Amino acid sequence: MNQGYLADACALIVFLASPDAHRVMSRAADVMRRSETRVSPITLWEITCKVTLENLPPVWGPYPSLSLLLRAQGYIAQPLGWEEMEHANQLPPHHKDPMNRMLIATAPRHDLTILSNDAVFAAYGVPCLW
Repeated sequence: MNQGYLADACALIVFLASPDAHRVMSRAADVMRRSETRVSPITLWEITCKVTLENLPPVWGPYPSLSLLLRAQGYIAQPLGWEEMEHANQLPPHHKDPMNRMLIATAPRHDLTILSNDAVFAAYGVPCLW
């Protein structure tokens, strides 16, 4: 039985920045309003890196940082351990994005469904919701 959800960068960006999030990602948006949604440090790093490189506007609104917004909204930090890091490097090469590979390695270890619209996750057999 699913113990929670792990949001990828796309899910967080759409949910936080899009006024149409409920329409674009109806099932995932409903889940992201609940307290069991987890966010990996690698996802926070990915989003803030895109903002720093000016590839994405800040999605944290009036908050001084994304981490403060996530805490205020009740998201849970999903630890990224050594085992997940090693496992991500042992995965078949279906997905080339290292941040997503870390989520793929994390989700089954912690019985999490990934909130994502990335179709490549299916090649790894990890449950996804969008």
